[in-house]
Amino acid sequence: MPPLDFPADHPRRLLADLGISPSKRRGQNFLHDRNVARKIVAVAQAMGSPFLEIGPGLGALTSLLAAQDAETVAVEIDRRMAGYLRDRYSGSAVEVIEGDFLSVQEAEWRRRFPRGGSVVGNLPYSLSSPIVLRLFTLREVFPRAVIMLQKEVAARLLAPPGGKEYGTLSVYLSVLADACLEFSVGRACFTPAPEVDSAVVSIRFRPGIPDMLVRNLQAVVRASFARRRKKLRNAPVPFLPGGTKEWCDLLFQAGIDPSARAETVPPEMYLLLARAIPFKETEG
Repeated sequence: MPPLDFPADHPRRLLADLGISPSKRRGQNFLHDRNVARKIVAVAQAMGSPFLEIGPGLGALTSLLAAQDAETVAVEIDRRMAGYLRDRYSGSAVEVIEGDFLSVQEAEWRRRFPRGGSVVGNLPYSLSSPIVLRLFTLREVFPRAVIMLQKEVAARLLAPPGGKEYGTLSVYLSVLADACLEFSVGRACFTPAPEVDSAVVSIRFRPGIPDMLVRNLQAVVRASFARRRKKLRNAPVPFLPGGTKEWCDLLFQAGIDPSARAETVPPEMYLLLARAIPFKETEG
């Protein structure tokens, strides 16, 4: 087994040796900057193992985790890369599985992480939002995460009320977790270089938020931002039997002016609005 350290070969050479062409559809941009990789792993290590690595690619982060003997499950959707990684990390603390993170059932993650774990990963740009949304639903299994994603998506995740970046992801993350922008990463740190810069965000989910409340939150936030240029009173609310009248009554109850627009309402008021709805299965 080769030394478990940052891959010695540049991604371009390694891809050529493996006969792999990076897939734009899968957002395959491979980190080759060792310093950035070490900084990401340092943040992850501070959160604690075991780790789930999403999209290990050629192993820039995986190698460092393996070198530290950190218990890790790495899930890779690309069959050829999964095979390469499985051979490379055979006998280490890293288990490589071939699969789509978004398709793996929660029960499987609970089986593999019975005491919970931390997520780490360089997320593909095309799937970063769906992956973050999936992490929201898996917050009890993975209460901690350090992820690298497109800088614009990071801005949306961490945006305060009042700006164009503020939206559904901003509200969900603010209510469900404490999140922090760790550092930015330039496009030149990747092969092939993407057209945008990246950012690393750390997330620590708050315990004890019931799933029913989260479903209500999702329902009211999606409705509120569905027509974000219009006033909140015009939001589509099919999940409320009383329609617009009931919606406006709930807005008043939560201290929200129905003539306001969605981007001006802070996350804590959306949470009050979600609590005002009777707990039931809502249409998301």
